[in-house]
Amino acid sequence: MRKKNSKSTIINLIKDDLRHQHTVLGLNLLGFDHDNGMLDISRGVFSLMELNINDNRLQHLTDEYCDRAYHVTAIAFNDNESFERLATEIYNWLSLERKKYMKLLSKS
Repeated sequence: MRKKNSKSTIINLIKDDLRHQHTVLGLNLLGFDHDNGMLDISRGVFSLMELNINDNRLQHLTDEYCDRAYHVTAIAFNDNESFERLATEIYNWLSLERKKYMKLLSKS
C-alpha cells in the first residue's frame, strides 16, 4: 500500500509549479521564448492525488489546471500569500475532482 502524501506536500508542489510558470511566462513576455520551459509538475500532482490523466474521463483536468494556474500572471513574484492561496484553491479543486473520480471508479 502506498503511503498517503500530505496536503502540505502537494500544495508545496503546486506552489513550485506556479512559481516556475510565473518565471517562464515572464521570460516569454520579455522575448526569451522557450518551448520546453514548462516542467509539467502538474502530472506529478495528479499522480500523487491518484488522478489518472490517461483516463479519457479526466482529460479535462489538465486544461482546467492550466486555466486555473494562469492566474499566476496577476501575482507579484514575492507575494507568498497569493501563491499560497492560489495553490490551496487548486488543491481543493483537485480534491473534489478526486472524490468524484473515486466515486465513478467504484460504480464501474
